[in-house]
Amino acid sequence: MRQAIVTGATGFIGSAFVKYLTDRSVQVLALGRRPLADVEPPKREFLREASYVCLDMREISSLPNRFSEVGWQAESDAVFFNLAWGGVNTLSDLNVDAQMANVVWSMNALHMAQSIGCSRFIQVGTMEEAFTYKYLTLDWHHHGEYNRHVVYSAAKIAAKNALTLAASCLGIDFIYALHSHVMGPLDNKDSFLQVLLTKLLTGQPLIFSSGEQMFDVISVTDCVEGYFLICTRGLPGKEYWVGSGDPRPLWDYIERMHRLHPSGQELQFGRMPYNDVKLSADDFSIAELQHDTGYRPTMTYEDTVQSLYMHVAAQLANNHPKHSL
Repeated sequence: MRQAIVTGATGFIGSAFVKYLTDRSVQVLALGRRPLADVEPPKREFLREASYVCLDMREISSLPNRFSEVGWQAESDAVFFNLAWGGVNTLSDLNVDAQMANVVWSMNALHMAQSIGCSRFIQVGTMEEAFTYKYLTLDWHHHGEYNRHVVYSAAKIAAKNALTLAASCLGIDFIYALHSHVMGPLDNKDSFLQVLLTKLLTGQPLIFSSGEQMFDVISVTDCVEGYFLICTRGLPGKEYWVGSGDPRPLWDYIERMHRLHPSGQELQFGRMPYNDVKLSADDFSIAELQHDTGYRPTMTYEDTVQSLYMHVAAQLANNHPKHSL
C-alpha cells in the first residue's frame, strides 16, 4: 500500500493511524472537518507528514475537486479508510436523522473512492454493534434493557449492509473493521476507563455495577497496527475485530487499574444498577484477524494504562495545580 485516504483524521484514533502510516512511508491524504490550525497541537503534529484537506463528510463527493490544493493524485492501489462519523452533540447521540445521515455520507464516500480508482474501501464500525444484535432478539414484553448507543450502532450496521451491497455492484474491495475499547493519550471523550483513572488520581468515590459484564481493552498503538494489517492483508468481504484477544470481566480491568494507582478510596462494586445486555468472550474474538493477517497485540493492559496515566496526570496538573503528581 503506497497511498491511503483517511477520513476522521483529526480524531483520537484517526490521527494516530495517519502517523502510523506516514511513519511507514505511506502517502496519506488526511480529511477532517476542522481547519488544521484548529486541531490540537499534538494531533496536528501526528498529521505533519500527511496532505490535509478540511472537508466535511456531507461534501465528500467533491473531494476530487480538492486534490489540486495539495497536489494529490490517487494511484490504483490507494486504500480509502473511512473513520469519520458524527452526531449533533456527541458521536453516539440519540438523534436518528443525524446518525442516519452518516450512512448516506459513507455511501457517497464509497462511490467517490471507486470513481477515483481506489482499490479497496475500509469502513470502521463500533463495539456497540455487538450489543445491538442482541437487542434485536429481545422480547420487549419481558425485557427492559437499555443502551444509549443503540441508535448510533444501528446506523453503523445500516451503513455496513448498504456498503456491502454497493461495493459488490461497483466492483471495489470492501472490508468492515470493528474494535474493542481503545485506550491511549489524546482521547478527548469521557470514556469509562479514562474517567476511572481521573477519579483514582483525584480521590473521588469509586462506585460501580457488579462489573461482571465482559469487556475488552486495546491500546491505540495495537489498534492502528490492526488497521494497517486489515488494509494490507485483509481479505475482501471479511469483517474483522481488532482487540486484545484476552477479554475480561469489567471488574478485572477496574481492579488492575486500581492496583497501579491506588487512591485510598474503596472499590464499591454492586452499588450501581446494570441494565444492559451482556456480551460473551466470543463477541470480542480476533481469531479471523490473526488468521488472515498475522495480527498480534503487543501492549499489555498495564502498559496501556501507564501511557494514559502520563497524559491524564499532565492534564490535571495543567488544569488543577493542586493535583500535580
